[in-house]
Amino acid sequence: MLRCERCGVSFLWTTEDQRQQTAESGGQPTHCPGCRLLLPASGRERGVVKWYNERKKYGFVTRTAGSELFAHRSNFDGTDRLHPGDLVEYAVEEGEKGPMAVAVRRLTISE
Repeated sequence: MLRCERCGVSFLWTTEDQRQQTAESGGQPTHCPGCRLLLPASGRERGVVKWYNERKKYGFVTRTAGSELFAHRSNFDGTDRLHPGDLVEYAVEEGEKGPMAVAVRRLTISE
């Protein structure tokens, strides 16, 4: 039995999971299956779209820490546009004018 570092739940690490995990990273998981599903992938963050101008094809994403990142349509994966309130996952790269969201993927659509 292992204990999740995020939620504290005890969980089983099955033989199948052990084989897969060992092949991928070589170590025990630190989060339960539920938290692994909810957490962003390594090197990625989650945030909420503050605003997006469809005509100009750019907008801003509010990070969980509160700062904002520039997001341009050319850096979207699998979506044509964003709406204020959409939950997105992205990587951060340094652009000409500072950090920007790249490989932006919409997770939920705001209503």
